[in-house]
Amino acid sequence: MMSLLSMPDSSETNVLLVFAKEPKPGSVKTRLAGVTSDLNPAESARLYTAFLQDALRQYAMLGSLLDADLDVHLYWAGDPAHATLFTEPDDGNVSEAPGPVTIRRQEGDGLGPRMRNAFQNAFDEGYSRAVVIGTDHPTLPTPYVEEAFAALQDRSSVCIGPSTDGGYYLLGMSTYVPAVFEDMTYSHSHVFKNTLRRAARTDADVIVLPEFYDVDTPDTLRRMLMDLRDDDAVAPHTRSAARDLRLYHRFDVSTTRGGPAEG
Repeated sequence: MMSLLSMPDSSETNVLLVFAKEPKPGSVKTRLAGVTSDLNPAESARLYTAFLQDALRQYAMLGSLLDADLDVHLYWAGDPAHATLFTEPDDGNVSEAPGPVTIRRQEGDGLGPRMRNAFQNAFDEGYSRAVVIGTDHPTLPTPYVEEAFAALQDRSSVCIGPSTDGGYYLLGMSTYVPAVFEDMTYSHSHVFKNTLRRAARTDADVIVLPEFYDVDTPDTLRRMLMDLRDDDAVAPHTRSAARDLRLYHRFDVSTTRGGPAEG
């Protein structure tokens, strides 16, 4: 699909709106905790921390791939001072910093109003294209995010990346389209379809991106572990956390295709 789309005009500016939570035990990845073979709250927070580190690393590299100006805004739910732990070099090690990231506080009563406000801020600040994305999919192929910006060529376009649970992992706009948030509820299996229906009622061109998955359940965690076996360059922090937490053994996934789970 990428071959059918030209990349954005480099004279225009793009922004990636990254939504993330402070990784406190008991407040992130709660569906991965509570069952005997699953993660406890501290382990879930450890894994989400790795997701966040890998996501910022991946997103900060997008500008060079797009051949266009790209800013990354981290929209944080929690104390913004704690977000700097993920955006600044660790002990002066510049190579570990994800790149220039601006920290913003999430504002609004619920996810929909918070995303709507982030988009409105982006277009008020003069950005030509804005894409909101989360940090729940450490193996998300970078070309999917590139394709989102490529899809937003028209002055009135909306793109949506559906997730396998019925939600979406990405939402992009080339103009402010608040109608996609009107009377919406979230955290259920009809979020993508309901958002798509609202977008279709507007004058915007609507582009649906390839489907992917969020890591929110034991089944999707197993899928992530299997995906991580294929490319050593993907998600180094998540790979390290999976090894430290012995996830391949605990979730009965082989560390190599056709091989046994780790002991």
